[in-house]
Amino acid sequence: MNHWSDKYIDIPYKLFGTNPKTGMDCFTLLCHIFKEELDITIPFTSSDIIKIADDAWFQKTSKQAILEQASNGDWEHVEDLNTYDLLLMSIGATNVVNHVAMYIGNNNIIQMLENRNSAVYKYHKYYQQYTVKKIRWKNLKN
Repeated sequence: MNHWSDKYIDIPYKLFGTNPKTGMDCFTLLCHIFKEELDITIPFTSSDIIKIADDAWFQKTSKQAILEQASNGDWEHVEDLNTYDLLLMSIGATNVVNHVAMYIGNNNIIQMLENRNSAVYKYHKYYQQYTVKKIRWKNLKN
């Protein structure tokens, strides 16, 4: 049985990419899914949200643009995950949110990892330990 997310698997990785044929990053993939599945345009880009694409990104520990944006009215913090909720993560040796994945149901997430095609993964302890915040687009009915 096919899942709605199947059509978003195997999209190539490209930092700041916006085209599913030529490549996307973790955030643009999720923006693409929001637009295609829900007709919701997320008014941010990866560079707006992540703010880590410079030589000192690993030193940033206080300025967390995505967390600030998540508190500014478009998103709401949630504990229990529903389909299309976003998981903000801090992966690696940094305290900055540098990754985002989408919950797609049945304890699965879809995400784009650096230098890998998009794929579905189980949302287990490995990813849970890096999750900083769970957010939902306000007015999303799911």
